[in-house]
Amino acid sequence: VFGNKLKRASTRKCFRAEFEKLPFARRKRVTIFVKVLYGFNFLWLMAGMTTIVVKQMSGGYHCHSITVNFEDRIWQNAVFLNSTGGVEEMDLMYSFFSGVYILNETRGYHDGRPIYTEQNKFDNTPFEDKIGATIQYCKEEDAWVFMHENIRKDRNTRHPGCPWLLRSPNTKSFNLLEVSGDWSIWTGIINTATFQATCNECKLDSEADCNYHGTCISENSESSGKCACDSSEDDGYPLYSGEHCEFARPCIQLIGDSGAVWNLIPIEEKENEYSSWKAYGRGVYIYRGSGEIQGTATDFEEDDLVLMYTGSRWFGSYYRGGKQLGLDYWLHYSRELHAFWDQVYETNTYFVSNPTSHPDPIAVDFFQIGRRGEKYGPLGELIPLSDPPGSGFFTCPGLNMSINDFVMQILEEREGSY
Repeated sequence: VFGNKLKRASTRKCFRAEFEKLPFARRKRVTIFVKVLYGFNFLWLMAGMTTIVVKQMSGGYHCHSITVNFEDRIWQNAVFLNSTGGVEEMDLMYSFFSGVYILNETRGYHDGRPIYTEQNKFDNTPFEDKIGATIQYCKEEDAWVFMHENIRKDRNTRHPGCPWLLRSPNTKSFNLLEVSGDWSIWTGIINTATFQATCNECKLDSEADCNYHGTCISENSESSGKCACDSSEDDGYPLYSGEHCEFARPCIQLIGDSGAVWNLIPIEEKENEYSSWKAYGRGVYIYRGSGEIQGTATDFEEDDLVLMYTGSRWFGSYYRGGKQLGLDYWLHYSRELHAFWDQVYETNTYFVSNPTSHPDPIAVDFFQIGRRGEKYGPLGELIPLSDPPGSGFFTCPGLNMSINDFVMQILEEREGSY
């Protein structure tokens, strides 16, 4: 139907044009202009690429602080190197390594990606004496890995490039937080595990990033900062804590089912101004008498019995001769505390809770630790303290004052130092 019309339309001359040849001088000027324009574009692109590479290598596009929460998984008879280079074995709870990891400015990068180093469990600053674990990219494994330079999969003391304990799925990603999927975990054999990491930075002036319990303020950055948690209008004491203000103000005093009283441990930051001793982002409590403590052989006139969080569980641990140790010792100990390297569970702990992520030990079941040995598993014989199961063990008697006011009240009652 359209054959002839289509043929005429497609073969018809539309136009004819002739272009005058430009003189040589004019052509030369145009050629120089085009070359300069291309050169300028090339330099502009190279400058932009260089800026991006330099910013990437300096960590400008990476989160500088992350919080890592490991599962409550146990590797029995983990192999590690002691301070003298000898090889020892001890059960390893991966949750002991939970906490804040900071982009390591000193060690820089490994295989083109940042190295995140474990911080202490008190105020999230570097350990002074201990060596922190690291999370870094390993080209040999084509994956991100969690590792510690003194922990091995077997008794071979050679130092391999990546003695990984957790390993991500294969990835080329430069950003740890973009890696998805289950990780591999070493527990004597390779199993699968969930790896949870969150960035501790927030968007400036954002309340949502601070769980609507604070505001994001600048920390030498144009776009990100750190959460400043809301404080009480009455006493100025923070109502929330945590990197994203996720933890409510801790209970100042606990009462156990047996009537035992536990007080939050204060630390005097400056004269008559107190904060609390923290471990793994939670307050630490000390036994203050009255009520029965089952299964202990503690002399409460000499020793201290402490309730602390260790990454996934609360431990009731004793410290022989603790009351005779000075403030300087306890401040240093709190900054260097690490539940694995200090062997807290093996040597100090009388009772233990179920796994929990709560900011305090309320509504959590506890167990007295009985006999230990291969027959009873890595946690030993667990004798329920909560009756019935699921009823919790500790209650908070409604003390919602600031720790500063609480300490002042205790000092007045005792007419002496805390």
